[in-house]
Amino acid sequence: MKSCCKSTVSLLLCLASSCSGDGQARPNVLLISVDMLRADHLGSYGYGRETSPHLDRLAKEGVLFEDCISSAPWTLPTHAALFTGLPDSVHGCTDSDRALAPGFTTLAERFKQGGYATTGFFSGPYLHPAFGLGQGFDSYVNCTSYARAIDGQPAEDWAMDTEVMHSSHRDVTSPTVTEEVLGWLAGRGDGGNGQAEPFFMFVHLWDVHFDFLPPAPYDELFAGEYGGSVSGEDFFFDPAIHADMPAADREHLLDLYDGEIRWTDHHIGLILAALEERGLLENTVVALTADHGTEFFEHGGKAHRMTLFEEVLRVPLVLRYPAAIPAGTRVRSLARTVDIAPTLLELADLAPLAPAGGRSLLPAMQGGGDPGVAAVSELFSVGRAMRSVRTERWKFIDDMGRGTFAWYDLAADPRELHPSQDLTQGLGQEARDGYLEAMAELERLYAARPAAPAQAQVPAAVDAHLRALGYVGADGADGADGADGDDGDGGAGEK
Repeated sequence: MKSCCKSTVSLLLCLASSCSGDGQARPNVLLISVDMLRADHLGSYGYGRETSPHLDRLAKEGVLFEDCISSAPWTLPTHAALFTGLPDSVHGCTDSDRALAPGFTTLAERFKQGGYATTGFFSGPYLHPAFGLGQGFDSYVNCTSYARAIDGQPAEDWAMDTEVMHSSHRDVTSPTVTEEVLGWLAGRGDGGNGQAEPFFMFVHLWDVHFDFLPPAPYDELFAGEYGGSVSGEDFFFDPAIHADMPAADREHLLDLYDGEIRWTDHHIGLILAALEERGLLENTVVALTADHGTEFFEHGGKAHRMTLFEEVLRVPLVLRYPAAIPAGTRVRSLARTVDIAPTLLELADLAPLAPAGGRSLLPAMQGGGDPGVAAVSELFSVGRAMRSVRTERWKFIDDMGRGTFAWYDLAADPRELHPSQDLTQGLGQEARDGYLEAMAELERLYAARPAAPAQAQVPAAVDAHLRALGYVGADGADGADGADGDDGDGGAGEK
């Protein structure tokens, strides 16, 4: 069966490649990033609730990667990795005062060089062009409700501002994003007849991210009888939301989170339907992923940007392109955020980015995944200095800030509840050696990087205000409530 699947994929890729010589036949590319979407809350990943019918259909008609690991547990570095194919410590966007330097070539720039129209739509603060992520886009549209408050202002004036955090957490943006996307498609005027240049479109959907305030009927879609006082509002800052809260309160938050997923999935369906109605879907590579997950007290904390456990790093990855990807393909081998850009460029028959931190996933679709590949995830923010190296079997976490380390046997301990420090034998020795190999590769990529990160200095007054609020501790490591949680802005949380 594997050899049959491999030969089928190879044939389709060959046929697709032969067509790409004709500029009119080149595929469009749609890259969707859903903020804070956990893979284990999706039907196609085995979740028991019907949270994601449109995403699940996409998976049935394409390929689903069962084990995709993000480069970071928060938005800014992960999207820089998504756009460059480079690990976080190489592209350098590791904290709220960093931006992607112009010397790096992005996915949008490569598509633009290849003759594509490039457009992006974002709905969270850390996708703002102030962080260098707008490079290469012909148009890059801010779909937040507070766009006028921050557009044209230096990032250091608002990246750590608590009012921007609160505004972003409350924001409902999916209708605006969808309206902008559909308007852009209508403005092309080609009706799917191939008269326009192919496009690369990036769509960022925010509403899964807390606060958890799905509109009706999604607010009650998964909710049972609940008589408590906890709502999804002010999730990160509400002191009533903590690890020791009643189980019914936690379950209610999960109900609302699932409602946000279904609400967002509805808008994914609208975008896909618009492509289909215009005759564009069959010649469009559709890739859907997430920047990170989030924690609901699995390790004692809430939100993200504080740890490197599976609940914040394991994300969905689904691709659909009938010309080259057989429907219903599932890939068990490890995939990474940094692998997405090389994959999309190969499907479009464009030159890869260099230096390359990831690799195309097309061989994995053919049954040729590398069992030795390792996913590197990093966190250099909110007072943390952490790095993890993960394979299909184990994860090694180096907490450099605290001077500690641990490794986990993911087969025996998938919830990462039983750390080990024994590196002298067996799987522990393998994890140690694998970590050192990954560090050597990071050093190689770091030496080859084309530029240092750009910087934006956070004003001392803003930093002092955050510390006075207790949002950043004396060592920069604490969150709002003693914080195991994170959020979405600045040194304290993220998006």
